Amino acid sequence: MKKYIIFLLIVTILQLSAKTALSEPFIVLEYRNNQVKSLANSDNPFLNDQNFSKKYKVKKNETLSDIILKTYGVKHFNRDVLSLSIIHFNKHAFVRKNPNFLFADKILHLPSVLEIKDLIIKTKPKNKVYSRDEKHIYFFGG
Repeated sequence: MKKYIIFLLIVTILQLSAKTALSEPFIVLEYRNNQVKSLANSDNPFLNDQNFSKKYKVKKNETLSDIILKTYGVKHFNRDVLSLSIIHFNKHAFVRKNPNFLFADKILHLPSVLEIKDLIIKTKPKNKVYSRDEKHIYFFGG
């Protein structure tokens, strides 16, 4: 009887240790050192020239995701940022700025990388003169 209890005790300990070992998070980090080479050898004109923009005529039953995949490609661009920037430049082609409602036969302006950067990163005007009060930060309250 003692041997059976010891055997059950060992089995339960092994099961508990196996469950805790399997529940540990497992993280795989991948280093992509060939990304620079792929940018240099890319056929994508948006990657080769940051000022490159394009006009595109929307075909029947075509979605904004289809257009982004055809023109910008998959790898190097964030699709959400691209869709928002295309909507910003082409408000006439969408119903209430909704990317799911795209009119057919409309001409879209596909913005360049620099145009998208200008939308995201707002730069301050260089010639703005700040008054004396704008240089200070005031805190009110206790």
